[in-house]
Formats: sequence, structure tokens, C-alpha cells
Amino acid sequence: MITSFFKPKRVRASAGKENDSGEREETTTAVKKLRTHIDPPSKKNATLSPEAKELVSYLNHTNTDSDDSSSWRDALGKHISSPSFDRLATFVAKERNQKTVFPPVEDTFAALNLCPLSKVKVVIVGQDPYHGPGQAHGLCFSVRRGVPAPPSLRNVYKELLNDASIENFRSIPGHGNLERWARQGVLMINNVLTVRRGEAHSHKKKGWEAVTDEIIRAVDRANRRKQQIAEGGTKRGGVVFLLWGKPATEKATTALAGAASRHTIICTSHPSPLGATKTKSPFLGSRCFGRANEALRKMGHEEIDWRVDGPLAQE
Repeated sequence: MITSFFKPKRVRASAGKENDSGEREETTTAVKKLRTHIDPPSKKNATLSPEAKELVSYLNHTNTDSDDSSSWRDALGKHISSPSFDRLATFVAKERNQKTVFPPVEDTFAALNLCPLSKVKVVIVGQDPYHGPGQAHGLCFSVRRGVPAPPSLRNVYKELLNDASIENFRSIPGHGNLERWARQGVLMINNVLTVRRGEAHSHKKKGWEAVTDEIIRAVDRANRRKQQIAEGGTKRGGVVFLLWGKPATEKATTALAGAASRHTIICTSHPSPLGATKTKSPFLGSRCFGRANEALRKMGHEEIDWRVDGPLAQE
């Protein structure tokens, strides 16, 4: 099911300045850096360039939960061993050698490393990382503790505060670290995973879009394997996709083509100041977080506790 705020089954999102604003102000989350070892050469990656092998080395080979049957690297194996990924990795490595690129290389796949594939319940898709120093760290819209919340993140907090169904979110947090969401099964990715310092859009159409499409397809495949139909014909399982801004909403017809009936897809404008009040499907007032929890309940999942502080029940 694909929904937007005013037109439930439309995937269309507004264009124009929204993209520029969103990408200039978007950021990644404040999370711990997760480093992984570089695997020895294998038949699968023997033909990859050193740049591709280095980039893949920052994607954990195994998930953090021992009961996971499939890691992200397993799920993405075909794509990350492809010539197109090799070209992308070579481009990013060259950029890092010549320019400052965000997030730091070890945080490129932080969103995946923090949220095991089998635990994904909600996927938030943004545009590209914050391009200011010290902001991007691998999770869309999040910043590390001590870094001021950018305007897009402040609007995310504003929407949570104004959603009457999110009863325990009662004040604007004093930091922008969204790692607590990831630990509950919220995968937070951008459409493009790297950006040149001070240059929004600079890594657009270099190959990241295909990678993030494949990440979304991997979520769908993993969910399909475990999705079951409960007695009485009640649908169980599924994932909630929150697609914010035009590049993100386009994934509803690319990566999620044919999968809408298995999931709940909520499309809105981008949370950036110029995009948050777009009239066709504005982010502010969309109740996307409350609607996500409503969908999770119907799917048989636990709701997300959207607060950014405090212990989690399972910890």
C-alpha cells in the first residue's frame, strides 16, 4: 500500500527546490563507528578492484545478532561484486584522495551495520548526506552528539512533537543522535551514501542509487521469506517505508515495484524548510510516524518508540 498525506495512492512527490534544500540540509545519524576486517581474497571478489574491496570491507560480514540467517553482505553479494559497484567504488576512492568526502569511509555503511537485515521493520529514505563538517556519519538525518541539529532534523522532531498519537515524545531532544531508532529496527539510509564537502548532489548518479535500490530489494526479499498469513486471512509481516523527498519517493516505483501490496509505503515531501510544507504531500502534518506505528501494529510488529533517549525494553 502506497500512501501520501493527501492522495493515498500517489507516489508523486514535488520537485524543484525541495531536492536542493533537502540535500543541503540532510545529515546522517550519530552512531558508533563500526569497523570490520578486510576479508581475504575469494573467488567472488577476486576480480574486484582494490577500491571496491576496501569499500566492502566496511560492511559487516555478519550481523550483530547471532540468530540472523542472512547478513547484509550476503544479501547484497551479487551487486557489490558487480562491475557497476566497482566503478562506483573507484570513483569514491578517487574523490576521497582529492577532496573531502562525507561521511568518513568507515561510516559509509553504518546504517546497515547498526540495523541487522532480519530486524528491519521501518525504512526511512532521505536524499544525500549532510555535507557540513562533523555531521554525516552514515544514518540519514542523524548527527553525532554535540553537533547542532540541522533544520531538516528539527522538522523531524517538530512532526513527532505535533503527532498526538506519539504520546511519549513531549519535548524537542537536546541532541540529534538517532541510533536508538536503529536498535529498534529502523533502517535509515540516503538515496546516495556519500557527498563531497560543501557540494550537495556531487555524488548523484554515480552508482549509489542502484546500491540503495538493491538494499531496499534485499529488505523486501528477506521479509517475503518470513512473511506468513495468520489464521482467518489476516496479513502478518511487512515493512513500513517512509520515503521523504522526490529521489526517495521514486524508489516506490523502482526498488519497490510490485511490492506495494506486501508493505506500507508512506511518501511525503522532504523535511527540509523549503520542502516540509509542500502542499501536495507535506512532511509537516503528515503524521508519518504515527501512521507507521499503526501499520506496524496491523502487521503484527511492535511499535517504534520514537524517543531518542532512554533504555529500550529489550536491552
